[in-house]
Amino acid sequence: MLKACQALENIRKFKYLHPLPLSSVWPSTRRSAVLVLLFIGHKGELRVLLTKRSRGLSSFSGHVSLPGGKADDDQETFEQVARRESEEEIGLPRSAEILHKQFGMKIDNLTGQMPCYLSRTFLSVKPMVCFLHNDNSKGNTPLDATRFFGKLNPGETASIFSVPLNDLVYHLFPQGQEYKPEYVERRESIRRWGGLRWPIGHYYYPIDNPHDVAWLNVIEDTSSADELEEDSTCRDLWGLTAKILFDLSRIANGVTDNNDLDMGNEELLYGLHEFANQLQPGKRSDWEIGMITGEAGFKYKDVIPGYYLEQLKRCTKY
Repeated sequence: MLKACQALENIRKFKYLHPLPLSSVWPSTRRSAVLVLLFIGHKGELRVLLTKRSRGLSSFSGHVSLPGGKADDDQETFEQVARRESEEEIGLPRSAEILHKQFGMKIDNLTGQMPCYLSRTFLSVKPMVCFLHNDNSKGNTPLDATRFFGKLNPGETASIFSVPLNDLVYHLFPQGQEYKPEYVERRESIRRWGGLRWPIGHYYYPIDNPHDVAWLNVIEDTSSADELEEDSTCRDLWGLTAKILFDLSRIANGVTDNNDLDMGNEELLYGLHEFANQLQPGKRSDWEIGMITGEAGFKYKDVIPGYYLEQLKRCTKY
């Protein structure tokens, strides 16, 4: 696996070849974005900032996630959505001047070229990848966060932590190397959702992770009661968040290319919007609600033409 400098360069150079219009794969009123915030850890490793969602939220409560949320209107770009939501959830200033003057940090946009992903709630999720660093950092200097901006929104974010980006692809490489992931267990499974295959990865990280950066300890962790209630010693990084980070880690380590159709769900999003009359403004359709709640009998074949569904199934991800 690659060092942080080369990994960052690979991410900067990545250009996903979007064959489908953004208006169809990131449709109006179903637009969501997440911020993948990378930084250098104390051992020179590239890490990603993660949150645990508050258990009082109506969707994905208690899940490990990336900062982000829905667009307020059609005028917001995915970068603006990701930065606004990150300010609300973890206190990351949108103002470059405030971030630099008050906290001694800068943020670079690495790529907005990753594809869109379909969430379980029928939102289209667009990742924005950024790099947080100090002045004159070249991608190999640990982030000095003695003046850390972090501030949790207790209504949305229960805790904040980080993991190494390379962990997500460790299992793809020969196991004899010196690298050791910080997760204590990884599991894979294939689920069926609406008649399509959905590979699911789980990465279990200890709540008390001695390898995490020390400056995250200054953030009050409001998740402890939740985690004690669950009788858990680990946080489970899984689902869409794990999929996005797995794809990004493959990009960073050069084990994918611009034409990789295993990334994202843009073909499915296009089919749902253009052929199935789903992902429309207003309330979710009865079919979407049935799919979200997992009611028996709801399938993609109910709304997507057979010829297009067969094309989707030729992709290894489905």
